[in-house]
Amino acid sequence: MTRFGIHSTTQLEGVAGDAQEAALARTHRLRHRTLGIAFTLVAVAYAVRLGDLQILESEAHRARQLAQSAEWELLPAPRGRILDRRGRVLAAPDTRYQAFLAVDELSMNRAEAIEAVASIVPVAPKRRSALEEATGGWSLVASDVSDEERVRMQRTIGQGIHFESRSARDYPRSMGRRLIGAVGADGRGGTGLAADLDIWLAGQPGRAEVRLDGHRNAYHPPGGHVIEALPGHDVVLTLDAELQRIAEMELARALAGTGASGGDMVLLDPRTGEILALASERSDGAVDQISALSDPYEPGSTLKPFLLASLLSEGVADLDEIVDVEGGTLQIGSRVISDVHGYDTLSVRMVISRSSNVGAAKLSTRLTPAVQHRYLRDFGFGMRAQLGYLAESPGRLSRPESWTSFSPASHAIGYEMSATSLQLALAYGAIANGGVLMRPSLVREVRDPSGRVVQRFSPSPVRRVISEEVAADVRGVLEEVVREGTGKLAGMAQFAVAGKTGTARLAVDGRYAQGRYRASFVGFAPADDPRIVILTRLEDPRGGVYYGGAIAAPTSQAALAAALTADGVQVDPRLVVSDARPRPWSGGPAAGTREGAVIFASSGAGPTGTSSVVRGGGERVALPDLAGLSARSAAARLHALGLRVEWRGQGRVAGQSPAPGSELTRGETVVLR
Repeated sequence: MTRFGIHSTTQLEGVAGDAQEAALARTHRLRHRTLGIAFTLVAVAYAVRLGDLQILESEAHRARQLAQSAEWELLPAPRGRILDRRGRVLAAPDTRYQAFLAVDELSMNRAEAIEAVASIVPVAPKRRSALEEATGGWSLVASDVSDEERVRMQRTIGQGIHFESRSARDYPRSMGRRLIGAVGADGRGGTGLAADLDIWLAGQPGRAEVRLDGHRNAYHPPGGHVIEALPGHDVVLTLDAELQRIAEMELARALAGTGASGGDMVLLDPRTGEILALASERSDGAVDQISALSDPYEPGSTLKPFLLASLLSEGVADLDEIVDVEGGTLQIGSRVISDVHGYDTLSVRMVISRSSNVGAAKLSTRLTPAVQHRYLRDFGFGMRAQLGYLAESPGRLSRPESWTSFSPASHAIGYEMSATSLQLALAYGAIANGGVLMRPSLVREVRDPSGRVVQRFSPSPVRRVISEEVAADVRGVLEEVVREGTGKLAGMAQFAVAGKTGTARLAVDGRYAQGRYRASFVGFAPADDPRIVILTRLEDPRGGVYYGGAIAAPTSQAALAAALTADGVQVDPRLVVSDARPRPWSGGPAAGTREGAVIFASSGAGPTGTSSVVRGGGERVALPDLAGLSARSAAARLHALGLRVEWRGQGRVAGQSPAPGSELTRGETVVLR
């Protein structure tokens, strides 16, 4: 500085530089503080936010994460069982599995694991190759694995094998399949009762929580939530498994023996309307319909008892009254009604037992069309039987206003109207039980998975149609039909059977076809205390014999004998052979045997493949020793050899003639004592 107080230029420049540096340093410090404060604030904000996420919002974010990675696996519900009236299983759930190998999780060598599976169930070559080339994940190794096989695989392989279940269906008795139906691929009822009863059988599916990893592979987390499936209810049917077996067996034999294109057999309890057995075969092979319920037909002479019931109820005929049957021919207008046998006169009871079309037509004139129609309607014709399940047809019964002058006669002999086999059986049930039409039933009760009955179905009368006195009179006439008339071949030893045969012409494309018929028999037994109504219908039988009394009645006889025994009725021991066949009808009177012996023909196939009795010149067979066997078992063995059986004993076989070891020709008779 000079003496005048002024710095030199150099000194001034130095001072200015120091000031700038100081200002710059202050600026840097300010910036550093600002940045530090900013970072601190950001860190605090992050910390606060992290705390918020971890503490305050943790549950919400955990729920969001679960929503993105968690899914629910459907657990199929086991379907309920279908049981017969005695608790025997007709259809039951059968869980099956698919087996997968997770090659990355195996605790043993991959080849060893494949061989371990192959030792339990077959492994297809393509699956084996795919497993050998797999680099990870699950690979299918076997399908349709049973529960027992699953356990064995799990024990053998341990870690690395996984299973997925699916619901299947098992039919242990292999009967009534058309009626019971089937389950679809989706586990729901597809056809038959399995579909109609699905609301009870299906159960309620469950759910199991699964998680998805980063590769979208599902896994079950420890402690994952599981909602167990609720099994379906068991449904107890009115069917009897043994009677169903008999019905299916006898119907199949009748179809094979007569060449018929189809047919039905219905057994029901007339006291309750419960269906005990129902077998149907259709010529078109359709499995989603049961012809006994869905295919109405003209019943022919099996409708005549209802004409008799109407006449007696109205008091316009007497059983012993004589009717002029015109020698078997009656002309009404341009149409002619004829009988197979020409009679001059018949009593009213014999009009039915001899199945006179002329007599029935003449008796129908004593009723007005409205009255005749009313009785047919009251017996259940022309309306659905109200079974409540499966597809039913109402049949056809025209209003009397539309009838022609020929209609009363047509209805009297079972034409110009149609009915299903079930309707006809129920109508006969009304005669059998004293005059009350019952509503049919197929379901007895529903049980929950614990066995507790949650719903029980009681017998349901529809209406009283005729009085007990009239019903008893008609039953007596029907017993005469079997004992002396067209139903002789349905009779059984010391058992009183009541029933009526029918032979109706078959309509094709709206016209009656030449030489084509429908044979039928409807009856009940025992006649004095009916417990079973039976209907047999054979559609379009071939081979020359087509009368209901010739082919439908014998089939009913065989089924009734076995059915009454199976139902626990104390019957003559000669009827215990469940697969017995009546002797072939030759066109004349039914062949008889001496008192105390009943002859059953073999059910074996003859040389042409049809059921027949070989009367000589056939293959010779050695007679086995049958001592100690039950009558049923002994008869089955003899029938398998093509031999006939004459049973004269009680209980088990104590002796036989010819002696064991004898050589007999197929078709010869063996006497068992």
